[in-house]
Amino acid sequence: MRDPEERQRHFVIRDKKEENYDQPAVRRRGLMREEDEEREEQEEKPRRPRARRTLREREMEEEEEVRSLRGSRKRKTMKRAEIDDEEDYEDDEEQRPRAPKIVRIFAWIALVVILFTCGYVATNYFFAWSDKQGGERIGSVYGSGAEVAETAAEQEPAPSNAQYSIYVPDGQSFQTRAIELKPGATREDDIQRVLSMYIDSLKETKAMDPAVSVTNVFQSGEWLYVDMTAAFQSSIKKLGKDKAAQALNGMLNTMRDNFPPVKKIKFYVNSKEITEKTPVDLTTAWTEGR
Repeated sequence: MRDPEERQRHFVIRDKKEENYDQPAVRRRGLMREEDEEREEQEEKPRRPRARRTLREREMEEEEEVRSLRGSRKRKTMKRAEIDDEEDYEDDEEQRPRAPKIVRIFAWIALVVILFTCGYVATNYFFAWSDKQGGERIGSVYGSGAEVAETAAEQEPAPSNAQYSIYVPDGQSFQTRAIELKPGATREDDIQRVLSMYIDSLKETKAMDPAVSVTNVFQSGEWLYVDMTAAFQSSIKKLGKDKAAQALNGMLNTMRDNFPPVKKIKFYVNSKEITEKTPVDLTTAWTEGR
């Protein structure tokens, strides 16, 4: 193998200066420092000239710095004071003695009772004052027990049953029958019940088919609209002209005397108008004298 010291150098270090190692180390360091300074001076870029500030500008900058320092110190002082206050408050809360839980519950209940009593008394006083002022009452509202007693004394007891008269055909005249019924919820309910009893009386004399019934009625002034089952029309055909007219006149007299001002009856079958005119014309309303 070849000796490494005998190898030839295949690279070159540029700008390499020969150093004299016989010189003292202190002198060599000075030379190296001078070389570094020269290199920095060469590499340093030229700087822009700094604008010259006036005395007023420097004073304003100094005042701004002083104000910022004072503000930061003030904020720090306030923050520390708040922290100290919170700590003191927490310490006071911890050190303050609290009432037992059962005592606090009873205290809240007592407060609610007091507020409710005050509200009740105030409301009662207000209504008593408004009653003394007078004014129109709304509905059946009474202010005192004496007023209720007076109103009850003035009212007359309503009859338990209402009396009606029905006119049942008897040859060429009519037989009057008195009936009693409990009042219904509406006037139409009473009309339908009385009319049904008249139809039942015709069924007793075999003048009407047992399937005949009243399904619905409606009154509007002098007009009474009656909806019948289909058996009504067939029964009218079997009666003939004279008996059919007598039966319808008895129905009209019953409605006219018991439920004024009814004077006309319009018949329907299964909620449809009657188109046939035999043996009697029921396409129009049935009136007195027909």
